[in-house]
Amino acid sequence: MELLGLAEVADMLGVTKQNVANWRSRREDFPAPIANLKSGPVWSTDSIVDWAEREELTVTLPDRTEESESSQRRATVVAMMNMKGGVGKSTLTANLGWYGAVRRDLRVLLVDLDPQFNLSQYVLGVERFEELLNANEPTIDDLFKPRVPGKAPIQISELIQHVNDFDDGSCLHLIPARLELAFSVRLATERAHILRDNLDDIRGDYDLIALDCSPTESILTWAAYYAADYIAVPVKPEFLSTIGLPLLIKSIDEFKKDHPSDKYPDVLGIIFNDISDKAEHRKSKSFVKRIAAEFDIPIFEHELGHSDSYPAGARKGQPLFWTNNARDTKKNELARLAREFYQRIGL
Repeated sequence: MELLGLAEVADMLGVTKQNVANWRSRREDFPAPIANLKSGPVWSTDSIVDWAEREELTVTLPDRTEESESSQRRATVVAMMNMKGGVGKSTLTANLGWYGAVRRDLRVLLVDLDPQFNLSQYVLGVERFEELLNANEPTIDDLFKPRVPGKAPIQISELIQHVNDFDDGSCLHLIPARLELAFSVRLATERAHILRDNLDDIRGDYDLIALDCSPTESILTWAAYYAADYIAVPVKPEFLSTIGLPLLIKSIDEFKKDHPSDKYPDVLGIIFNDISDKAEHRKSKSFVKRIAAEFDIPIFEHELGHSDSYPAGARKGQPLFWTNNARDTKKNELARLAREFYQRIGL
C-alpha cells in the first residue's frame, strides 16, 4: 500500500495543501486518513484516487522510479518553548543546533519565532545580524504578512541564511527574526498554519528543524503547535521561571481541544538549564518535578549549569565548544545533554 502525506495529496490533485485541509474538515465524503503520524495524516493512494475520480478531478500519480536522498529525508521539527522568558531557550536552541551540524553531521535549520530575535543574534553574531537588518534582507515576519494582490507570496527558501555549509553535506542554516514580527502576527490571526505548510516544502532538505518560540502566547505559539513534532521545555530553576510550565501545559491542552482532528506535538521533555546548587534552585526543581510527574512529562537526565562562555559565544556567533576559554567541564556537560536530545528524537 502506497501512502501519501498532505503535501503529496495536494501535488497529485494539482491543488494547494490548504485546499486539501479544507476538504478534510468540510467534506464528509473526503477519505479519512489511515493514520495520524507525528509528521501529519497519511492516506492510501487508492482512497484518494477513488475520491478524486468521483469528483472528476485530474489525478497525476507521483513518479517513484527515482528517489533522491533529499526525498527520503524528512526533518524532525522540535519547538523550544516555555511561557516564561529568560530560561535560556535561544542559547539552548543555538548550541543544540550547532552540535547537531558539527558533531553529528546533520543538516540543521533553526527558525527564530521570537520578535526579540535572540537566536538570530546568537547564531549570526551581532555584527552579521546588524548587516542583515541594514540590508533589509527578508526574515520570518515576511512569511506572516498579508498577501498583496497581484504579488507572488514569498517562498520560505528566500528567508534562509546559510550560516555554515560543510563539505560533508551537513549544515547549520537559520531563518532569522526581527522586531517587526510582533506587528506582522497581529494581522495573521487566520494564518497559523502558514509556518507548517511552508516548512513541509523544505523538510526533505534537513534532519532537524528547531523552532525558538516566543515566551508569550500568540499566533506564533499556535503556528509552532501546528508545525512541531515535539516540544522541548527549557526551565531555569527559579520561581518566576518555573511558573511558565503550568501555563504551557494549559496552552497545549487548549490547542488539543480546539483542534481535535489535527496532530499535535508531544512533549519531548523538560531540560533544566542554568542550574546551580542554590537553595532556591533545589526548591524550584522539586516543584517542576512534581508538576512533571502529575502530567507524565519526561525530564532530561542531563542538565546545563551556568557558564559565562555562553554569552561570550553569542557575541561572536559561536557555540560553546568553539568559544575561547570555555571550560572542558562545560563543554562535556553540553555534549552529554546534546547526545541525549538527539537520541530522544531518533537522530
